[in-house]
Amino acid sequence: MSLAAAVDISSFPSLAAAGAPSVLIAEDERKLRGWLIDQFLGLGIVPLTAGSGYEAIRIAAETRPGLILLDGLLPQMHGFEVARFVRRIDADYRPRIAMMTAIYKNVRYRNEARLKYGIDDYILKPLQPEKLAALVERVKEAA
Repeated sequence: MSLAAAVDISSFPSLAAAGAPSVLIAEDERKLRGWLIDQFLGLGIVPLTAGSGYEAIRIAAETRPGLILLDGLLPQMHGFEVARFVRRIDADYRPRIAMMTAIYKNVRYRNEARLKYGIDDYILKPLQPEKLAALVERVKEAA
């Protein structure tokens, strides 16, 4: 069983019943995805997961999470392209999209991500809990 399947939102009724915010974690590396699930649960945020680009777009369209955390290099579709598709789901749906990457570190990529693909935040790997907490605070402030 994958980590994504093991994390069932119904097993966290206090989060789901309280209308807790949700995050879509689009990451194909199981270990990092599991760590992110733990981090967001610790912050009181319901984690949804996707292991590929197409799956991320489908889940975003169906569940409309307030935050989408995209890996830059996803199977089937690049994270930048996923962000572009999410931005076109519905004009009223404006989630905060954060790109996670260990490769695209140059400021040119950050600027392109924001301007061309609608990415709001850019987080370099290895990820740090403090950076995730700051990202969550930005989402809460924008809501």
